Amino acid sequence: MANFGLLIFVFFLSWALSLLLTPLIRKRALKKNIVSKPGRRRIHVKPVPFLGGLAMYFSFIVGILIVFYAHTQFRMEFAQRLQGLVIAGTLIVILGLWDDIKNIRPFTKLIGQLIVALVLFAYGFRIEVLTNPFSGTEMPIPLFLSALFTVGWVVGLINAMNLIDGIDGLAAGITVIVCGALLFIALYLGNYINVFLLAILAGSCLGFLRYNLPPAKIFMGDSGSMFLGLVLAAVGLIRFQYKSAVAVVLLTPIVALVVPIYDTFMAIVRRALKRESIFKADRKHLHHRLLDMGLTQKHIIASVYVVTLYLGIFAFLFVLIPKEYALILLVLLALGLFMGIKIVGFLERRVRHLQRLEAQKQKSEISHW
Repeated sequence: MANFGLLIFVFFLSWALSLLLTPLIRKRALKKNIVSKPGRRRIHVKPVPFLGGLAMYFSFIVGILIVFYAHTQFRMEFAQRLQGLVIAGTLIVILGLWDDIKNIRPFTKLIGQLIVALVLFAYGFRIEVLTNPFSGTEMPIPLFLSALFTVGWVVGLINAMNLIDGIDGLAAGITVIVCGALLFIALYLGNYINVFLLAILAGSCLGFLRYNLPPAKIFMGDSGSMFLGLVLAAVGLIRFQYKSAVAVVLLTPIVALVVPIYDTFMAIVRRALKRESIFKADRKHLHHRLLDMGLTQKHIIASVYVVTLYLGIFAFLFVLIPKEYALILLVLLALGLFMGIKIVGFLERRVRHLQRLEAQKQKSEISHW
């Protein structure tokens, strides 16, 4: 069972470490000129240092190592997989730093992500059965399909968090809210390993968030956003304390992370329809669209935080309700998301219409003079 005293301690420790390390790493990044410069796709108007992901990484690693040595049951059941998580986390942070500093090719980054996902798979983080979420029946799958689904899951969440990190405080804030929702679910299911991992990750993000809210003093960079995606993906693959729960384990993070997952899916579809590389960057992500509608960064992150909290509550309800009502809940969730997407589209068209009218008015005034 979870040691709540230790849980509270490591949460505040990871928060304090991240809070302490972030400004120190910021100074180092400025000294080495590792900064994000303003550009067409970027929102900031002056250089902002990278490397904030390192603060979250070190805080998380210290936190789980303390739990590992202080909690006997955690150590007994998580020994081998902890090694895999640390190795994979370290590799993804190195890959992210390489991209932050050298701006590597997207294909090279994808290859690195695939390798990291395979490392997790080799250490036992696997989707080994498919579960019917409404009946609870399970069907074992071959090793090849297990590897394929696991790698897809890990790489998908890594890139979802990577792509959503386009506005100050967005990725870190979403992660804190998602961690909170999944933590309550893990407590309810008695999965103490996830409880500790999620609490430590939330603390690490909160400490960094102090310096990342708009106007950001430091960015997490790819090293941070990909690390967050990796840990959330790994948490979704830990099933120690309960059986017949693959659907719950995977669907709850999917529901809670609908915003970044939707944004990633639409980016792939958008680029495929244009016959462009799926790695090609653009300004059509959700946060860019909201900015173009006239919302400020603070308005956008507040809105996305509220939506993420709403989805987190839905994820918790999905665990609470009987299986026979799960379909109804999913239908209600889908309808709500569909309406939200339609409202954003309507507002976009309205804003463009008003902008055209304003442009025509200004042109008419110029012609009159």
